[in-house]
Amino acid sequence: MKELQCIWPAQAQLGEGVMWHPLEQAVYWLDIIGSNLHRYKVNDAGNEQRNTWHYPGSISAIAMETDGKLIATFSDGIYRLDLKYHTKKLLQAVESEIANNRFNDGAGDMQGNFWFGSMDNTQLTNSGRFYCMSNQGNLSSIDEIKPVCITNGPAFSGDGKWGYFTDTLGKKIYRASFKPSGIKTIELHINLDNYDSFPDGMTVDNEGYLWICHFAGARISRFTPSGQLDKVIPLPVPNITKCAFGGPKLNTLYITTATEGMSEQGLKDFPLAGGLFAIELDHQGFITPGVAAFTQ
Repeated sequence: MKELQCIWPAQAQLGEGVMWHPLEQAVYWLDIIGSNLHRYKVNDAGNEQRNTWHYPGSISAIAMETDGKLIATFSDGIYRLDLKYHTKKLLQAVESEIANNRFNDGAGDMQGNFWFGSMDNTQLTNSGRFYCMSNQGNLSSIDEIKPVCITNGPAFSGDGKWGYFTDTLGKKIYRASFKPSGIKTIELHINLDNYDSFPDGMTVDNEGYLWICHFAGARISRFTPSGQLDKVIPLPVPNITKCAFGGPKLNTLYITTATEGMSEQGLKDFPLAGGLFAIELDHQGFITPGVAAFTQ
């Protein structure tokens, strides 16, 4: 394991949504509160490139389509992004009638389905739900998981057998198995009630181990497929929000963080809060095929 580095000290209010784009060999991530989409790439000459696009509407999760284009959730639904012309096109309105809700995290699975969740932006009401846009373009809510205040995850194993979903304020991780039409079974997988932090975004490595980010916990934890704590990576900032494997060998873990809720003194004490971090590990991720729902 090499040394952890802050590769973009962006001071994002709510850094989130980090995703490796294998076709571009680049990292995309975003700031939900600032509603900014960021792209980080090291070119063939070894030079770092950083680009930012401002997309109003609380951009919150991104996924790559099979052709390399990006879709994203905003406060009122799913859009396709055109970065060249800095435009977005509504593909599916979702929860536009719920005033205080916005979307939060999301990810594609190995079958090309796009899973995402909503939350109460006031963090008071259990109005957050998980949804799936299938690879046939059909939208459904995940009724097997009761509404919660803040949804997070989801994350999926590389063999396509398992999906993981987070109830952040409830401090619980659920694991689901699948059938062709959706979720087959779902169970409580990891209970983090005794932790001094809140589970946030997640990813799965090629061994099937789950990596969980801890908001207000200054660390990422790796759990075995059976739900046992395996190892911890400490970070020099308190709010860890999402992680994803990427890089040429898929062994670099990219990590987003947030300044949300931090005091003025806290921002002074943790000047790298809200930055994008990276660390090379002795573990690897895997490539997902891309979301198929909107390629037609």
